[in-house]
Amino acid sequence: MAAVTPTADANAILRAPDLDSAERAYLGLLPDRDHVDALTRRALGLSRGADAARGYALSMTLVGLRLQELEMGEPCAAEYRQATLRSLRQAFTAA
Repeated sequence: MAAVTPTADANAILRAPDLDSAERAYLGLLPDRDHVDALTRRALGLSRGADAARGYALSMTLVGLRLQELEMGEPCAAEYRQATLRSLRQAFTAA
């Protein structure tokens, strides 16, 4: 079972100085299904607080993206990951 990663780590993807750094943070946070499950459980646990909505939304978005990638397989996922992260960073920065 993967160690639970704090939801705050998801924000590293938004704070990364460039897309390559964001991609490394993303893959470091969600390298496999065990980590996806751990982040999901952590986000659900934290979602009960009023101030946690943004962290919950970001975490669950990342979980959905990574699950989709894991279904595709790495070669296909790698082709579109940076464009997806660019859009995600723009959306959450604007919010």
